Amino acid sequence: MTAILLAAAALPAAASSFSLSPIRIYLSPTHRIGVITLRNDGDDAVTVQVGPYAWTQPGGEDQYRATDDLIATPPVFAVAPHARQIVRVALREDADAAGERDYRLFFQEVPQPHSAAFTGLRIYLRIGVPLFVPASRGDKGSLIWHARVTGPHELEIRATNSGAAHVEVTRFDLEAEHAPPVHVGAARYVLPGSTVSWQVRLPQAVQAHTPLHIRGFTDQGEVFADASYAAS
Repeated sequence: MTAILLAAAALPAAASSFSLSPIRIYLSPTHRIGVITLRNDGDDAVTVQVGPYAWTQPGGEDQYRATDDLIATPPVFAVAPHARQIVRVALREDADAAGERDYRLFFQEVPQPHSAAFTGLRIYLRIGVPLFVPASRGDKGSLIWHARVTGPHELEIRATNSGAAHVEVTRFDLEAEHAPPVHVGAARYVLPGSTVSWQVRLPQAVQAHTPLHIRGFTDQGEVFADASYAAS
C-alpha cells in the first residue's frame, strides 16, 4: 500500500486519517468481486473518491492509467468521524491466460472548503491498494538478480521478474565475503516482465566485482540467490 500526501496553504498542518483493509486484493473469473473497508480514524468527516488504474512498470518505474477493466462502487462517498464505509470492486473481463493483470485502486481524499478561521496547511491522503488478476494457469513470479557498478563502493541491484505473476520484495540482505551484510529495507513490487532496482552502498572492505549473494523475503517466501554483474 502506498500513500501520497497532497498539500495546500501554509503552516501549521492539519491531516486526515483513514485506513483500508485489506491492503491487497486478488480477483479472478470465479471470484469477480472484492470488498475493501475504509475506516475514518479522524475527528472530522472525510470525502473520498475511488478510481481503478492499470499498473505497469516501464523502465522499472510505476506508471498508472485510468481503466474500465474494474468497477468500484460507490465511486465517491463521505465517511463520518470514526465510521466505516464498504467499497466493492468488480472485474469486468476474464483473466488473461498468458499472465496476470495488475492494477491499483486509488482512494483519494477530496479537498473540502476551509473555514474562514483556518490559515494552516491541509494534508490530503491518496492511498493505492494493489489489485491482481492472476493468470488462469496459476503461474508464479521468478526473480533474476543482477548488480551494476555505479560508483566507488556503489551498486545498483536489479531484480527482473521472468515469471507470469508479481513478486513483492519486502527486504533483503546483500552479502559479500569479509564484510557485514548490507540491509536493504525498501519494499518493492516487481511485476511480470519488469525490472526494478535499488541503490546500495557497499562497505569499504568489498572490492569491485566481488561475488554477491541475495538473502531476502518476498510474498512467495525466502529468497537465496546470487547477483551476477551486468555491464556498466
